[in-house]
Amino acid sequence: MLFIAAAVLGLMLSRLGAPRRNFRVVGFVNIWIAVPGIFLIVYLTRGFLVEDIGVSIFSAALTFILIGLLVLATRGMVKEFRGSVILNGAFVNAINLPLPILQVLMGNYSYAVTFATTMTVIQILAAAIFQGYLRTSSGCGGGVSFARLVPLLSFATGVVLHYTVWPIAATSVVVGDTDVIVNFLIAIIFVYFGLSFGASLITSSSQYKLVSRPFLATAMFRLLVGPLLGLVLAIPLVKGSDVYLQMVFLATMPPAITNTVLAAIYGFDGVLTAKATSVLTPINTVEAIALFYILR
Repeated sequence: MLFIAAAVLGLMLSRLGAPRRNFRVVGFVNIWIAVPGIFLIVYLTRGFLVEDIGVSIFSAALTFILIGLLVLATRGMVKEFRGSVILNGAFVNAINLPLPILQVLMGNYSYAVTFATTMTVIQILAAAIFQGYLRTSSGCGGGVSFARLVPLLSFATGVVLHYTVWPIAATSVVVGDTDVIVNFLIAIIFVYFGLSFGASLITSSSQYKLVSRPFLATAMFRLLVGPLLGLVLAIPLVKGSDVYLQMVFLATMPPAITNTVLAAIYGFDGVLTAKATSVLTPINTVEAIALFYILR
């Protein structure tokens, strides 16, 4: 209900021509406080687990294989479309959408955070590399790439503090109930995603047709190739385990919202990227939840 209310509000504000600064406050809190806060608390309280190695390998393997397949599948496309399809086909929404849902489904999303950490590093580097490879023009907003690094800094800080300060602080009443803090931060993340999704629906009614090679290629990779590849790569993680379920769930997620921002920065087609994201988000979400219950 929180997501639906936020999405409706985002749609209404966009239709009324609300200035972008109305969204910047929630966006700022999400990027600089909520998401880094989640990363910090997760690694502060549990540290770096052996399973995280397998999760990082899974995330990297999934992403690189998808990128390779997408490079082959998009040959002959206009370079701006090609860049957008590669971004949307390979990089999933690994934070704003799956963390709140996994919290409800499993009460646990810690492995998903490790997946997001690995994918974020690859996403930032890949977007810049493909700009050079495709020779697209540069946009604006380079500071966004730095913002994407903030969760990584929170990850490193959390791990260090877990093995230094946390053994002492964990017994102190000053720390309090971290679950309450986490649930509050997750609510902020979900509201931001709802607002962004609702606002993107305006873009999705643009001139781009759904029956087009760029969109169909994106849909095929997000709805079919990604989930199937995730199922295969997750086999060594033990079927039915928490880490297995979370990895398959993430492989079935829709394109990341940040792909639209990166597309604008690196000269890809931002409108196509936004439209594919808004159309595929509800479909991929239903698919991911259904697959979760089938495999559970």
